[in-house]
Amino acid sequence: MKTRAGLAKGRRHLRATAALFVGVCLMAASLFPVSCGRSGPEPSVDGIPGGSEASPENRYSFLLCGDPHGRTDLLARIVRQAREGEFLVVLGDLSTGKGVEELRGVKDFLDACGIPYHVVPGDNDMPRGDRSAYREVFGSDYYSLDVQGSHLVFLNNAVQGTGCPPEVLSWLRDDLGGAEGRLVIAFAHVPPGAPVDIGDSGFLEEETASNREMRDLLAAAGAPVIYCGHIHAYMVYSYGPPRVVVSGGAGARPHLSEESGGFHHFLRVFVEGDEVTEEVIPLQ
Repeated sequence: MKTRAGLAKGRRHLRATAALFVGVCLMAASLFPVSCGRSGPEPSVDGIPGGSEASPENRYSFLLCGDPHGRTDLLARIVRQAREGEFLVVLGDLSTGKGVEELRGVKDFLDACGIPYHVVPGDNDMPRGDRSAYREVFGSDYYSLDVQGSHLVFLNNAVQGTGCPPEVLSWLRDDLGGAEGRLVIAFAHVPPGAPVDIGDSGFLEEETASNREMRDLLAAAGAPVIYCGHIHAYMVYSYGPPRVVVSGGAGARPHLSEESGGFHHFLRVFVEGDEVTEEVIPLQ
């Protein structure tokens, strides 16, 4: 289709797609690893540009996707397109909610891929808000690390009934206080302030409030972008700062039409100096 061809050729932001999605949302209003300063093991940063050493410059890229829902076949196609020095970020809902063994299967696959990776939990990975299975398999559910002159923050904001838990918000406030002078890039599962929710009951008040607080803390720290999943589509519904970019197309059934961004895909994110941009790559 013409739109899909444009997406395949497009580099950076697909503003037309984003604008179209917002229009769709307004018409359908009834529709709805690891860092310093947190508990858990220290991350392995082997193979990541810059490692854990601070650098005054930013010039690197990485792969980003969300909501594979256990589909390692699409994850394999994404990883095969990695360039030298790139790492992978998965934005939650690695599983369909079947528990420890399903999560272990995804982790075993990622461990065998030969590419450094980082993940955040989605609501499917924490059924009824229980984080124990996710923590047993992947370790801490929030953390940060430095890549060259950037500070990458990975957040759990998908706890049912809570959103971003108070301890995560408190940790984030402290963590960002030590990131002065670095470019902050954030990753979470649920897009804060999304114009539509794809759940059965919509966002609860506490979930919405905590995720807005998360977004405000990141905005105050100068973060130019928050990458999220949860909605099975590609969209940019806020140009911020921070921009909110949704990439939830790594395996789950799309929530939207193809023309509105509902197709399987991943992003290649480019960081150059203080500029962060993305290329949308459809999975044919």
